[in-house]
Amino acid sequence: MGTVYPLLISIPHSGSIIPPEVAEMVRITGKDIFYDGDTLTREIYDFGKSANAVIKTPIARAIVDVNRAYDDRPPENPDGVVKTVTTDGTPVYREGMFPDDDLVEDLLQKYYFPYHERLGNLLESRSIRLALDCHSMLEHSPVTSVRPGEPRPLICLSNRGDREGMPVRGCGHVTCPPEWIRALAESFRYTFAGEGEVVMNNPFAGGYISQYHYEHSGIPWIQIEINRKLYLNETYFDPKPLRVDQRIIRELRERISDCIVRFLTVL
Repeated sequence: MGTVYPLLISIPHSGSIIPPEVAEMVRITGKDIFYDGDTLTREIYDFGKSANAVIKTPIARAIVDVNRAYDDRPPENPDGVVKTVTTDGTPVYREGMFPDDDLVEDLLQKYYFPYHERLGNLLESRSIRLALDCHSMLEHSPVTSVRPGEPRPLICLSNRGDREGMPVRGCGHVTCPPEWIRALAESFRYTFAGEGEVVMNNPFAGGYISQYHYEHSGIPWIQIEINRKLYLNETYFDPKPLRVDQRIIRELRERISDCIVRFLTVL
């Protein structure tokens, strides 16, 4: 990306920090955080100054997940804004030490609401034409999902619609025009030809961030999910020290940025 594009890049699941408020209560390790979060998305989607605005959180998603509604909580949803288990079912907190309501509220006030407030301010104050919520996904659906072990596509793009990007009856508006998400999908198919499927709204239809901020700003949003098998594989990843060859991260960053630029040029 050589110029500054009217993009906002949101990277909500790249954090690895456990806040001090709960540091003595958690049982998860750095390895748990590595696999539970969107590993290395902070680097993969780092388009530098080519995007008009970039926002990311340093806090681990297992502690505070900014891509959930603030009232989406356990026990109704163990994978809510605060979590009882990671994606592989590992308990986040020591037995009997899950935060009480006051501590949960404190965590949200310090680490959740500021993310959304800043997001809203950026959308309002910058010349943003499109916002991208950027993620990575496990190669197979986790044990905690409805269909554990199911293979996932190479790329999933989401706008809260169906598999063609169209509105789903009874489910509200899509977060970007169908022709936009289709054009971005074609750009990804061109760049990643022969490497795997590029699909829309399956297995992810788009999360809270894209839905909430589209409804409040009217600025189109697309959620991007790339499969971690692109970089967490035997060629580039050493699982013992959790080390990833930075060459593949740079390559992915360049390829994804090329996809987005090609899409914006057509748009």
